[in-house]
Amino acid sequence: MEDIIGVGTTKKFTQCPVCESTRRVANEVLEREKELGKQPEKVGTYLFNYQSIVAANMNWLSAPAIFSAFDVCADCGTVYCVQFEIKTVVQGGQNMPKAGGQFSLS
Repeated sequence: MEDIIGVGTTKKFTQCPVCESTRRVANEVLEREKELGKQPEKVGTYLFNYQSIVAANMNWLSAPAIFSAFDVCADCGTVYCVQFEIKTVVQGGQNMPKAGGQFSLS
């Protein structure tokens, strides 16, 4: 049976879809910063994120939104999604994450 994707869905992708490496550029930079004591241990990162709101018309009060985090494979250079999450957002953006994203990439 296929997974049902809808509001409340979170998926993580732990390896490159091309070479299957688990090394990511932004993650390796962050790990080095943690080793140097410049970042707290519980911080997660990704290279960039994308937010998309799915709304049928402009009169919506709430709608599903897809928050996607991407990074670059440190071995082959492929850009791929490392996590996506589907949430309900309220008009006016009260539930939108802050710039830079607020994913927990543990």
